[in-house]
Amino acid sequence: MTKDRRKAPVEPTDTVGSVFTARRDLLHGVKWAIAGSGFTVQEADLLVSLYGAKELDWDDLEHDADGFVAFNELERFLVHSASLLSRRIRKLADAKLLEVADADLASGQHFNAKRVRITKDGVKRIAPVWKRYEQMAAKLLEGIPQRLLEDHYAVNAQISARIRARRDGLSGLFSGKP
Repeated sequence: MTKDRRKAPVEPTDTVGSVFTARRDLLHGVKWAIAGSGFTVQEADLLVSLYGAKELDWDDLEHDADGFVAFNELERFLVHSASLLSRRIRKLADAKLLEVADADLASGQHFNAKRVRITKDGVKRIAPVWKRYEQMAAKLLEGIPQRLLEDHYAVNAQISARIRARRDGLSGLFSGKP
C-alpha cells in the first residue's frame, strides 16, 4: 500500500489506511505492555480506559465526578472490540477490579442502564500496564521532531472528530434527542 512519496502526493486513502496499518503494528507494543498482567488486550483496554477516566481525569471519556462511566460510553470509546463488553465487565467486577452501579437517573440515563468504574485493586493492577505503555510510546516516538508529533496528533484528532460527528449525528436522528 505504500508508494514512493517523492513522486506521488499523499492520497486520502493513504492517510486513512496508515491509521489501520499503525493500529496493526501498535498491537505488538500493546501486547508487550500487558505481558504478565494476566489481562487480555480487550480487558486491558477496558481497565486503562477506566483508569484514565478516574485517575488521570481524561476528558474524552465521559464520566462523573466519582469516575463512573456509562456502559454505552465505553462501547463507543474502546479501541479493541466492544463485543462481549458486559461479560468482560462482569468478569473484572467478580475479580473486584471494577465496580458496577445502577443508572444515574438524574443525569438522564435509562432506568436499566449501568455504570462502571475502576476500583482501588483495579488501579493497582492496571497502573504497571499503563507505565509500560508510556515507556513503549516514548521509545517508539524517540527522535521524531515535536512538530511532526503535533501534526500527527492533530490529524488523528480531526479524523476522530469527523467520524464522531457523523456517528452522533445519525444516532441523534433515532434517539428522540432534539
